[in-house]
Amino acid sequence: MEENNILSKGVYVLYEIKDDLEKNDELRAREAKLNEDEKRFSKQLDTAKKAEASEINNTISKRRSEIESSFDSQLSKVRSSMKKEQSRRASAKTSGVSKRIENETQDLREEIRVNKANITSLFSKNDIPSIFETKYFLSLFIPNSIGEVGIIVLTLLIVLAIPEIVFLLAFPKGASAWWLLPLYVIAVGITALIYLYLRKRVYLRYKKDFKEIAVYKRKIASLKRRISKKEENIKNDSDESGYALEKFDTKINEIQKQIDTIVEEKQDAMTQFENQTKKDIANEIHTRFFEEIEEDQKALENAREEKHAVEAELNDLTVKISKNYESYLGKEILSVPVIDNLIEIINDGNAETVADALDFYKKTVDKSIESL
Repeated sequence: MEENNILSKGVYVLYEIKDDLEKNDELRAREAKLNEDEKRFSKQLDTAKKAEASEINNTISKRRSEIESSFDSQLSKVRSSMKKEQSRRASAKTSGVSKRIENETQDLREEIRVNKANITSLFSKNDIPSIFETKYFLSLFIPNSIGEVGIIVLTLLIVLAIPEIVFLLAFPKGASAWWLLPLYVIAVGITALIYLYLRKRVYLRYKKDFKEIAVYKRKIASLKRRISKKEENIKNDSDESGYALEKFDTKINEIQKQIDTIVEEKQDAMTQFENQTKKDIANEIHTRFFEEIEEDQKALENAREEKHAVEAELNDLTVKISKNYESYLGKEILSVPVIDNLIEIINDGNAETVADALDFYKKTVDKSIESL
């Protein structure tokens, strides 16, 4: 169609092309600037939102920690008071138990004292050497319990160990083990001689007295077992009414109520914090950031809207240039300086149409351009 062929038209078409090319360059520059603005506003908005979220999280975490710390500190003090009061109660009960044991076993301990006095009296009355009044010597001759039998066994073990000790001291570099045999014979022999001598000179001489002493010892052992049984029963008795612990129990109950109250108050405070206070903190911080975020949000939206409009206009103009101009003139001609040259050629009278101006331009200005 002849009316669309710009090659046959005059200089006015070139002015239209120039206007479109200049507008195209202007739109591309505007698009590039809007791309930069979009990135800048997006970064500013992201930074502001992150700063808001960070301050909200940090503030909420700090306030929550402060509430918990305050209640925990209070609980620690009250629980410390509880431990002290429980310790005082335990001490008072121990003292009460000890006094009860002392009172309830007084007659038994008195019997033990009397029996021990009778033993001492027998030693004194019969001029038995006081060294044989000791538990060790009485255990050797008149054992009356497993513990006293153990004393005899321990004595035998010590006697049997002496040869080993002597052997090691006498032969530090080692010697034949046969040397141990005479050492054992000597140790056992000396021990047996001492025991037999004491038995003959002391035990058999005062046998009647030692038998009486044995009776007293059995009574003492029986009394001690009864005392131990009473002690065990008293310690295991769950009835504490006789120890005057009521004032401690009252104080402990009061402290426990304080602990329960503080725990409940802490629970309520934490629930309120999570359900309401946390939201209030977030809202307060959001209010401070709102204006900055709102401005950045609007600036970003405006930049995107303008960019979208520019892109749409640029797309339409690019299609127009490609469809109406590039197909006739070629891409290399579609620049403002070249179009200015073509306008000048027509205005100087060297051509009448765009085709003539283009031909003149190729021949005289830029010979490197290929012919259409």
